[in-house]
Amino acid sequence: MTELTGKRVLITGSKGGIGFAIAKKFAEAGAELVLHARNESPEFIEAKTKLSKLSMADISGVFGDFSNQDACKQIFETLMKDQKTVDVLVNNAATQTLSALTDMSGTKVREMLEINLQVPILMTRYFAEQAQGGGSIVNICSIEALTPALNHSHYAASKAGLINFTKASALELGPKKIRVNSICPGLIDRQNLKQDWPDGVKSWLGAVPLGRLGTGEDVANAALFLAGDHAKFITGANLTVDGGMDCVPSW
Repeated sequence: MTELTGKRVLITGSKGGIGFAIAKKFAEAGAELVLHARNESPEFIEAKTKLSKLSMADISGVFGDFSNQDACKQIFETLMKDQKTVDVLVNNAATQTLSALTDMSGTKVREMLEINLQVPILMTRYFAEQAQGGGSIVNICSIEALTPALNHSHYAASKAGLINFTKASALELGPKKIRVNSICPGLIDRQNLKQDWPDGVKSWLGAVPLGRLGTGEDVANAALFLAGDHAKFITGANLTVDGGMDCVPSW
C-alpha cells in the first residue's frame, strides 16, 4: 500500500492497543510517522523498533504528558522547531475509568474531560495552525458515545462530546481544506481481555451480528480510509466499527 507515501502522520497514544495498530497500518501505507507517548519508555522504544521494520519512511517520537495543559502546544512547537509539518493527525490518546455517578468526584470528571475532550480540541487547534494546503484529522471515539454503559457516564459524555466536536471542527476547518472525521470502535480484543472480563465478552459475542470481537486492525483500516484520498469528499462523519452492535435492538 502506498496511500500515505509522502504524508507525515502524528498519532497520539501510539505505543500500544489501537494506537499501535493504526501506526502499523499507516507505516505499511508509506507514511512518515510521528509517534506520541507520555515519555520515552521501554514500551515506546519497543513499539518504535517494530514499526521501523515495516517502512523505509522516517519514524520519530514526540513526548508530552496530557495532564499538563501546555503539552499540546509544546508538541507542535517541537515539531515546528524540527521543521516537521503534520499532514494527518490521529487523536487516539484517551483514558477510561469506572465510577458510579453517585461516587463521582470533580477530579474524576475533570481528568476524563481533559484527556478525552480537551486534548483533541487543542491538538486540532494547533494542527490547523500549522497545516499547509489542507490535511486530515481522525478522532477515535467509542460506541459508548452512542450507547453508554453502566458506571461510564463521564467516559460516555467525553466521547459523545468528541463526536460533536468532530462535526463542529469539520464545519469550521472545511474552508482550510482540512477534513475531520471520527471512528466509534466496539469491543476491541486485547491481551487477557477474555480472562479479565469473561462475562462482558460472552455477552458481546452473544449479541454482535458479526459474531466476534473487534481488532485493532479493524479500527486501523477505517482510520487509513478516512485519512487518505479515498475519503477526500468525506468530512464531519462518524464511522462505527462495531460488528453491527449498534443495530441490535435493546427491547
